[in-house]
Amino acid sequence: MSNDTSNSGVSRRSILKIGGAALIGVWSQTELPGIAGQLPPAASNKPLHLAPENADIAGYSRAENLFWCDIMMEHASFFSLLMPGSDLAPQRGQAENFQRTFQAQYDRAKSSTIDKTNYASFNRATIELIKPFITYKRQMLDAQNSGRMRSLVFPLFFDHAAREAEHAVRRLEKLTAGDQTLDHAEVIDFWTGATSDESEFIAHYLDPQEQDLIGQALDSSAVFKGFSQVNKERPLPAGEILLAIDDFSEFETTIEDGVNSGRIKSMLSPVLAGHMRRETLKFADELKRVRRT
Repeated sequence: MSNDTSNSGVSRRSILKIGGAALIGVWSQTELPGIAGQLPPAASNKPLHLAPENADIAGYSRAENLFWCDIMMEHASFFSLLMPGSDLAPQRGQAENFQRTFQAQYDRAKSSTIDKTNYASFNRATIELIKPFITYKRQMLDAQNSGRMRSLVFPLFFDHAAREAEHAVRRLEKLTAGDQTLDHAEVIDFWTGATSDESEFIAHYLDPQEQDLIGQALDSSAVFKGFSQVNKERPLPAGEILLAIDDFSEFETTIEDGVNSGRIKSMLSPVLAGHMRRETLKFADELKRVRRT
């Protein structure tokens, strides 16, 4: 019998999926520990680009451009690596072009002075670079789902990456319009879904021998799915999700360190492990900002 199913036939992961609601009931009765929502240092040396706490709209724009151009560049890099062989050379070539495009825009954001005179135009330029990448991701998803293309990219990864790009466009468009606020429901809806996906990616890239870690990853996915479902019914206080993020971030650190050192058996690229962990820390940062508003 699977470790995921009890004698009664009730899935443990189904219980955890509801656990978003169950945990909320527990946490709302207690004071959150001081560590909740703090951003631990990244396991890798790659920088995490977050806006300073009191940043103006130009500062927010610079941080968002750096963060999302880096994420888009890495998406393209992952697609390229997961599209081997001569049959996929055209699709791989497109991914490599996107990788160069976003690396160049990242470098511009890093070296340029972004202030109140030019933040809107810089945001618009990045948006126009992201839009064709969204189209590419959706086209690759359709090709993979239909069997016209056989890459090593999970269909969910194409969809996940497209949704992240669409979120980035919405964020940059809002900043361009002069609004630097974050919408409570949207932050939770988007990031709980993305984090649940990433938990599943970790589970499926781990070696089948790593059963305990696979179970932990799938359990995390179920918890964040539970949060997402509850959030559609009623607003969730941001602080009540931060404990789960802390736990997941620690788990990701274990995975990233273990993959880097060779202690954990997997097909997981250390770069992908770091990529997902930076997104988790971005989730925590946005929740902390929402909680203060």
